[in-house]
This record gives sequence, structure tokens and C-alpha cells, in this order.
Amino acid sequence: MNVKGQFYSVIALIIIIPVTFFLSYYLATNAERSGIEVMIVSDQMHQVERSVERDFGKALSTSVKRALIAASDKVVMEGESLKDALSAVKELVINGTVNGEESMLMLNNTLNVWVKKISSVPTNFKVNISFWNFSLRTYDPFHIMAYANLNISVTHPSVFGKIEKNNMPYTTLVSIAGINDPLFTLKTNGSVTRGIKISPHPYRAKKLVTGDLNSSGSCSGTVTFNKTDCGQKILVAKNVSGITFSCFSGMIIEESTNLSSLSPCYITGNANAVEAISNALNEAGYDELYIDEDTRSAWILPIKDEIENGYYFAGNGPDFFMRLESKTNTSVNGLETFVNLPELESYGIPVNTNRISVDYIYFGNKDYIGYPVRGLPSWFRLNKTFADRYNLTELCEGC
Repeated sequence: MNVKGQFYSVIALIIIIPVTFFLSYYLATNAERSGIEVMIVSDQMHQVERSVERDFGKALSTSVKRALIAASDKVVMEGESLKDALSAVKELVINGTVNGEESMLMLNNTLNVWVKKISSVPTNFKVNISFWNFSLRTYDPFHIMAYANLNISVTHPSVFGKIEKNNMPYTTLVSIAGINDPLFTLKTNGSVTRGIKISPHPYRAKKLVTGDLNSSGSCSGTVTFNKTDCGQKILVAKNVSGITFSCFSGMIIEESTNLSSLSPCYITGNANAVEAISNALNEAGYDELYIDEDTRSAWILPIKDEIENGYYFAGNGPDFFMRLESKTNTSVNGLETFVNLPELESYGIPVNTNRISVDYIYFGNKDYIGYPVRGLPSWFRLNKTFADRYNLTELCEGC
């Protein structure tokens, strides 16, 4: 992943250099210093101090982001988990090393380097900077919180007094989106890499409308509300007027009517179908439906998109630091995604077709048996615990 390097306050400080050199010379060669001259120098001192303050937050955020990427890349490239991921990432942020071994990704992007760069800029001010109490923790499933305190002092030889601020707290949230999930690489012996892509969907599944006893058949397809939009789609309409039935793989009709001789897959007799389905598609950001014969209902299953695209969502799985350590324990701010068995097979990796398809369960040490779920790929498996959590209990066969 390409992340831009830190753009420190050096540039802002360099802009100030000509002014400060001129003022320093002017003040040094004039016995009497007017109040306005002192005010100008003082203002420049404040600019330097504020510039450093602003940039430390950027430096903290950039250093942590690069350190998280560097830690993941190290695990992915070497195929070995970290023993203490939190300490390793902190070491990368501060020193650019893991157990003393340098990381090229952290070159010129550590907090220690930032301090040296800012302190060494020749502004004719004496700038002292230090940070302490640096810490990291998992804030939520997709963000790491970084915290540090900053000390700054700025002085000038021609102006009595100085600007000094101590123990200024800084907190920043750093996203793990886009970083490789080390768990997949570790558990597939380096064959599979998967970047963390956050699911755009608010839920895994929802039953939208239930039809009358005339309803029949099971099918999936993209939704259309246009009776002339011919294709392998599911038509949602208020009545059957003007429909070419052979155009659609399934349909949901609000009026109660028997379509057994016209369509192999349909739901009828739900007066709120059009509005309910339209609202659900907008809410979920997903445009496919599954008509299920057993429940006589139309379901929206964004989980199918999550399976196909390897999306991640908040759950009870291991958090990012735990994944760096190859752990499959549950956690409070954990991530979940699904193992794609055809993908594993494409790399020649033997698969367990009966195991639950949730990543940390599938890669775990216990053999939890899962069951097929109607409307989803035939190889996909869940048990009752996960089916209940994802609102798929009615579609899970054997849960």
C-alpha cells in the first residue's frame, strides 16, 4: 500500500527563516528596540510554536499508519507472527525498528526523526521538542487510537522571555482499512493475502416481505421495478398488468394472484412490497434479492456481497493486533470476514467443507461444524450461533 511520507513543519519553518534572520540582525545592530520590533519577533516565535503543534498531530497519525503497515508487511513477507504486536508497533513508531531490525517503510517517518528534523531547522530560534507517554490501543474494530504528550519551548536571543508549553495531549485515530490482514497469510502458509476492506453494508441479512399461500419457488437476482426491464432479474411491482413473464427469473407482486402457470418463482399478496423493498435496497446499498420458497419470503442478503468481495465488519473475532500474533481468540473490538473456499482451493490449499466459514473459526483449532444456508454459495457454512447473529436462522438448514 502506498502511503505518502510525512510533510513536516520544516517547510513552514523555512518560510520564517528569512524574516527571523533579518529581524535578528536588525535588533542586534540597534541599541534601542522598539515595542513593535519585539512584537514582530514574538509573533514569529508563536508561529513557530503553532506550526510545530499542528504538525505533531500529522506526524503522529502518519507514523502510526506506516508502522501498522510495516508490521503487517513484516508478518506477510516473513511468514512469522509477532510475539507482542503492540510493543512491536510502538517500537516502529518511535525508532523504526522491530526487535532492533530496521524497517525501510519507516525510513524518515518515525517520531524520533520528526523531533530531530524540526529541532535542526536553522530558524535562529532555539526550539526544544520532546514527546512522552506514547501509547496505542484498539479503539474500535477499524481504528487504532494513538496518544502522546508533547513539550515545546521556543526562545530567541534578542527577545527576553520564551514560549513554553508542556504536557500537551494528542490523540488521533488511525484506520486499518487497506492494510493486509496478516491472519490470512499466516493461516495459508503465505498463499493468500487479503486487504482489509470495510463492508459498505449495515447488516448481513434481513427478511423483507412475506407472501400469501400462492407464493412459490426460490430464486435470486438483481431487483428491477420496471416491467419492461427484461432480463434475468426479479421484478417488483404492484400488479401483473403489462408483464412479459418470460423476461424475469422471479417476481414479487403486491396483488394476490396465482402465477403458478406463468412463473417458477414468485411472491404475491403483500401490499407493502414495493415500498418495503425500495427502502431496504437504499438502506443496505445492495440491489439483489433472494426469494425463499420455504419461508415464502423475499430476503436481502448483503452477506453474499461480503463473501464474494472479502469485506470485513465489526464482530467478535480477533482485533488487528491479535491477528498480527496469529491469534483466533474473540475480542471486544474484533473483526470478522469470511473464508472463501474456492479461493483457497485455487491455491491448492486443502479445505474443510463442513467447518464454519467465519474466518477466525475456520482458521481456529476447534472443528466447529457448520450447515448450508439457502440463498448463499453451496459451500458456505454457519452454525446456529452465527446464523442467529447474522439474522439467517430461518435460512440455515440444520441450525
